[in-house]
Amino acid sequence: MIPVRIASFTFAASSLALVCCVALACGEGKPPRKDRHRDSEVSAAQPTQDAPAANPSDDPDTKHHKKDKADKEDKTDKQDKKDHQSDDAANSASSTAGSSTPSDAKDSKNDKRKHDHTVKPTDVQWLLTMHGVDGKPQGIWALTGEGHLQGPVNAPLADGPAGAAPHDLRGLTPLPDGGFLAMNAFMKDTRILHFGAKNDQGVYPFIADFVKQGPENPAMVHAYQMAIGPDGQVYVSNQDTNTVTRYVGLGQPNAGQPLSPPAALSHLADLAPGVIVPNAKSSPEGITEVRGIAFAPDGLLYVCDRTGARVSGYDTTTGRRIKIVADASHGLKHPIQLAFTPDGTTMFIGDNGVDGVFKVNLASGAVDPFIKKDEGGLKAPSAIVVQGNWLFVASREGKKILRFHLKDGKADDKPFAELPDNPEFLMHIGE
Repeated sequence: MIPVRIASFTFAASSLALVCCVALACGEGKPPRKDRHRDSEVSAAQPTQDAPAANPSDDPDTKHHKKDKADKEDKTDKQDKKDHQSDDAANSASSTAGSSTPSDAKDSKNDKRKHDHTVKPTDVQWLLTMHGVDGKPQGIWALTGEGHLQGPVNAPLADGPAGAAPHDLRGLTPLPDGGFLAMNAFMKDTRILHFGAKNDQGVYPFIADFVKQGPENPAMVHAYQMAIGPDGQVYVSNQDTNTVTRYVGLGQPNAGQPLSPPAALSHLADLAPGVIVPNAKSSPEGITEVRGIAFAPDGLLYVCDRTGARVSGYDTTTGRRIKIVADASHGLKHPIQLAFTPDGTTMFIGDNGVDGVFKVNLASGAVDPFIKKDEGGLKAPSAIVVQGNWLFVASREGKKILRFHLKDGKADDKPFAELPDNPEFLMHIGE
């Protein structure tokens, strides 16, 4: 009986060994290997179920085997992490090649912060002046990208000689630092107001009067619009003297002082200080009733002559008229303001005599109606600005800002902005 028992035990042990070998060969008892980082996350989140009653790890040999394996994997993990860090550092170094100094790195961070802000439709993207009521102070208003009115956004400033400031606000001109110039056009208090960049409260602080009318500057009366020339000087159209005057630009010695008329105009008698474009009484090339002015990329100063029914280009070095780009022969009646496409090839002229806008091809000289009478309800156009795929035009009598497709002059489905007063000037400030 004893041999039988021994044989049975031997057979049973052999069978058990065979089963274990088959199980191991088939991969049973151990899950297929996955990414070890993922496995560790899953095992931490999902505790093992159906754990066996007996723990094989209690065996000393098994403990040593697992420890060796864990040490090996831990070293591999650390090496992987180190390799990733090295790769990240290499990528970072590659992306900032040439920026090896701390100041460059700081500038890079500042640039990133500067460009991280995306302009939203709800952000202020426009500044606006309106006609106002005689004798009452006015403000500079803002419009969001959706056309909602906000403001006034200018900081208060002291009253001027007429007892109200600002008063009869008109032209707006942007400055490189984020500030702007604004025309206080009242005939008894004509001056250019200098505002600084917007502060954290969304308010533009008043810096100082940049130019004022007076005995040394008698031609600047009831001024309308300003433009900064390629030379950095400031040019102003003056309604009561029908001239364009020129002043030393910001940041230069004697900033705001009128410059002498060009030598090429010395044959004209009694030109006031600062005059660069004379009126029609002084010169046959002069202006009958001046309104909007703007510089084109060709360097010429283009001037709207309202009752002269023409737009002319002047050389600011000589003060001489170089060309007439549009006049009554093209259908103009009362040109008011003008704007250019960014490439400088096309000029748009708002005309409140025809309640429309003309398009001028500066290369070919062709002048064509662009926005025809009654399109979009335009009544007495004033401000005109090219922005993106749109031409924004202020309907002065309609108290609206309208916009028209640049490709065909068709009006948008609805007004861009509804206003409580007659719009005068519009300036884009969005990025």
